[in-house]
Amino acid sequence: MLTDAAKRLAHAPKVISASAIGCYPPGDALRTEGDGCGTGFLAEVVRDWEDAAREFGALGGGHILFRIGLVLSRHGGVLERLLPIYRMGLGAPLSPGSQWQSWIQLDDLIAMIADSTEHANWNGTYNAVSPHPVSQREFSRTLAAVMSRPHFLPPVPAWALRLRFGHAAEALLASHRVLPKRLEAEGFTFTHPTLEEALQAALH
Repeated sequence: MLTDAAKRLAHAPKVISASAIGCYPPGDALRTEGDGCGTGFLAEVVRDWEDAAREFGALGGGHILFRIGLVLSRHGGVLERLLPIYRMGLGAPLSPGSQWQSWIQLDDLIAMIADSTEHANWNGTYNAVSPHPVSQREFSRTLAAVMSRPHFLPPVPAWALRLRFGHAAEALLASHRVLPKRLEAEGFTFTHPTLEEALQAALH
């Protein structure tokens, strides 16, 4: 609909689209912007969304697709739901604990979106993630340490995650080890590149 309207008006806006790293096949392999999408419902939704953005951008304004990882902010998302549990000293890895999580601190996400509006040469797909993905076990241990809480419980089983988080649990159970190669090539500077720095900024 937007594409048709832009064609009628002979208008070619630059498109900045929020997508997801869930398009990549899950697993422990490193993924960059040059890797293709996987299969399954989430990957297909992301692919269809990105195809629409590319079609819009092809009118002449260009397009930017940010494939966003787990966003760290105390004001929403998964982290907000985890905080009460960790405050009680009940934080634990999410089953199985070995899965990779690619994340981004909210301030850095906002900064890269702002930068993309100021640089005409930015175009195409960018992985909006920190250059330092971590295992879920490390994520949990670091969160507990930043909050000065104990960390000794066994991994939370998958069924319990699905009960609490619903469909959002799949993002925590899946393994995505993604790198921001194109952002680094553009010279983007991460304010919070490591998990500890990111959580300190988000929580204090």
